[in-house]
Amino acid sequence: MSIAESLEIETIIKDWKNIKETQPRLRMREIASELKTSEGGLLAASEISKAEGFPKVQSLQTNWGELFSKLGELGHVMVLTRNEACVHERKGIFEKVSSGPGHILVVGADIDLRLFPGVWKFGFAVEEPKQDSTQRSFQFFCEKGGALFKIFLTDKSNVSAWEKLKTEFKNESADLSSLFSTEIKKEEAAPEKKEISSETKAEFLNDWGKLEDTHEFFSLLKKHGVSRIQSMELAKGKFTKAVESKAVLKMLERASLDRIPIMVFVGNAGSIQIHTGEVTNIKVLEHWWNVLDPEFNLHLRSDLIAETYIVDKPSKDGVIHSMEVYDSNGELIVQFFGKRKPGQPERTDWVGLLDQVAVLT
Repeated sequence: MSIAESLEIETIIKDWKNIKETQPRLRMREIASELKTSEGGLLAASEISKAEGFPKVQSLQTNWGELFSKLGELGHVMVLTRNEACVHERKGIFEKVSSGPGHILVVGADIDLRLFPGVWKFGFAVEEPKQDSTQRSFQFFCEKGGALFKIFLTDKSNVSAWEKLKTEFKNESADLSSLFSTEIKKEEAAPEKKEISSETKAEFLNDWGKLEDTHEFFSLLKKHGVSRIQSMELAKGKFTKAVESKAVLKMLERASLDRIPIMVFVGNAGSIQIHTGEVTNIKVLEHWWNVLDPEFNLHLRSDLIAETYIVDKPSKDGVIHSMEVYDSNGELIVQFFGKRKPGQPERTDWVGLLDQVAVLT
């Protein structure tokens, strides 16, 4: 490790200690923002420095598929996926886990994940003091230290299994140097919108109308060189309808009131996390719209919503309707469907719900 990196770690720990004393309620993501570093950088600094009073951190081996195949041993856990505008937290047990080149698939009644470990660079086992207890987790980050996916133990988890996996997958020679840099980290600019010709638009919409499965949509975008947010704009009046952001809250409230089970997808570059079921406890706290149920929490920043669409996609099972929410960079924040499985027609109460909230805007 270079002298510059050692000095940066020393500075991080010193400033972090000051924040812990003056703003003890700040979360790790907020602390990283205050210190102009990353969450991964904070954990790496804590592992290297071994400073007293900070999280105990251990780097993990990068054979992610093998680790995930054993996570069922933990029992009941909470998994977390987030992006800049939305946090998705789901409790349950790891059931069916499969992996292949560039993907890990977790399928179960509670924990349902599509993971893309090709963009994962670092993994850590973390023990963080929390008042009278210790919060234990496995956390995974990209090369720049951005959080991609986290697994937290609950009071029902098997702590011995966590300790066993922590030891089994310990990485004695992790290179954490890319998480430390004296250079100022620049924010990435929003990508410029590509011009779409009238011919491309016509061909794109024609192919959209021929979809047989919602999973074909990504291939459709790739084939025509169209971004997801552009597809929403190109299909307005045919397959998409723009609605006000408050339609999202109205949808959640009515789904709760009418007990309509829904599917909630939240993702980032390394993870897509899915909740399927009813939502019951909807709470608004300033700009946060929240679902606060025992096994599922959703936290959505309404002030970061730029565009919201109700979307129709043809399939062999009939038209599938969704609500898609985007930020000012055209990035997908969260996606909602009615509860369904392949081969089943869509729930009519879900379609009726979307018709209701569309009228309200």
